[in-house]
Amino acid sequence: MADTTGVSGSDLNVTTRRLMVESVVGDAMKQANVVRTITLPTFENVQILAKKIESVDSEIRDVEYKIIDDKIIVEATLHKQVYYVECVTGDVQEYTLPDEKVTEFVHIEGARPGMEARVTVDIEYCDVEAIKMTGHQCFRQFQQTCILRIRARIIEMVEIDVVTNVSGTGITPTFQTITIDNVIGRGCQQHTISDSIFDLDDIPAGQRAYKIKNVDAEIRDTETKVLPNKVVVKGVLHKQIYYVISPIGEVREFSVDVPFSVFVDVPGAREGANVTTDIRIEYVDAKIVNGNKIKETVVLEVCATVSESLTINVVTAVAGAQVTTRTLRVQSSVGRGCRQVNIVADIETPELARKIARVDSEVRNLTAEIIPDKVIVKGTLHKQIYYVAAANDQLRELSVDEPFTEFVHIEGAQPGDTVDVTSRVEYVNVEAAANTPTRMWRQTAVLEICANVTETREITVVTAVTQVPAPPPGPSPICPPGTTFDYVIQRGDTLSAIARANNTTVQAILAVNPQITNPNIIFVGRTIKIPCPGGMG
Repeated sequence: MADTTGVSGSDLNVTTRRLMVESVVGDAMKQANVVRTITLPTFENVQILAKKIESVDSEIRDVEYKIIDDKIIVEATLHKQVYYVECVTGDVQEYTLPDEKVTEFVHIEGARPGMEARVTVDIEYCDVEAIKMTGHQCFRQFQQTCILRIRARIIEMVEIDVVTNVSGTGITPTFQTITIDNVIGRGCQQHTISDSIFDLDDIPAGQRAYKIKNVDAEIRDTETKVLPNKVVVKGVLHKQIYYVISPIGEVREFSVDVPFSVFVDVPGAREGANVTTDIRIEYVDAKIVNGNKIKETVVLEVCATVSESLTINVVTAVAGAQVTTRTLRVQSSVGRGCRQVNIVADIETPELARKIARVDSEVRNLTAEIIPDKVIVKGTLHKQIYYVAAANDQLRELSVDEPFTEFVHIEGAQPGDTVDVTSRVEYVNVEAAANTPTRMWRQTAVLEICANVTETREITVVTAVTQVPAPPPGPSPICPPGTTFDYVIQRGDTLSAIARANNTTVQAILAVNPQITNPNIIFVGRTIKIPCPGGMG
């Protein structure tokens, strides 16, 4: 918005500019411990036992929050897949645990309903230990311990007129150059993905799917493009649908990626501006159709905030005038950078495989640490590889995690700044490393890792300037020269003492009190007149 010049008083010119900024009310971090007992399921009324837990895949999903006075309530879903070694056969089996809802309160002074928040929930640590059974080498129960790290930042959208210049007689302003993210606008759009029908190709002959057990959904690979007054948001809705087959009751999984593209109206948006998005899955439903198809409906809420990095001179103080100031905690951009990561690894399937049917991949457990001019990014490339077993042509699943560490160069980044990290799997492929059927495979993956570094600063700006009012006229003299005031004689008084106390003389007192014939004799309780000397009052 352009500067506006106004006049305050007869000789005071004030120029202001209207800004909209995200003011940081406060931020906090909290750890949460999640301790649960895991009981392996039964199959055909037989309790499954395990020799040990081979691995646990855990991730955070569906992070939601609610802001109340001085607190933010954070809710998240802890999703876990346990891979265990079956006691009798020694085979590695997978068991998806029921999702756990985690609710925590984070105290942030000044938080109020209606404000916005930036919330992240990360898994710092997760482990599973067997609960021993007397006389057994195998186990049916395990104790899981996970440590979650919750970060919350409360944001208040502030629209404010700041003074950028002031002039006038006897006026001396003080300036400061600041760089802020000025919010141009924000918009939200609901988007419905309905009537999508997918074939279930792996159902054995004579069997059919008869119900949906549960659906896991998440947003991946988001991209944005700013157009005049609009933001185009693209992404992929990834779903894992668990369904039950009749008559055996076996639970199977079906994964599907659905791309989407949404236009969000943001008045004032223009090419080259910065954009941040907040995409929430509001509703997911899936139904079995004809025993071999799945029909789904998904509702998304897509929000986009458009901002620009703005460097301006603002007035922070004015000598010779009265000012109104406001202190803001604002985030300013230090820099943003992206880096491509190539991950090549050898993979061994548990058995001979004819081919790889498909690969689902995602980046998990992203963490970032800022060192001077760089961001160190750590994460895990998680893959679910579906292969066709050579022995019986059945579709099997293998989960593989590839940890990685990379850095993104961002000039000016310093420890103590804030960093947001995003990732996207650009390409992934698994090919045979030998003639098929084989157990040896070679994976190639290309990731894009992006880091956005900001710093939070307190700035005090002048929002209004007025002239210093003229001093009020002084009070009228209490005792004008040439007049008198009454005085009651006290015990111990003498005329000379009374004269000294009132800046006058004995002769002046006698002149206005003719009733006193002897200056050495005065009476307690009598009222006499005291002359007002020049300058008294």
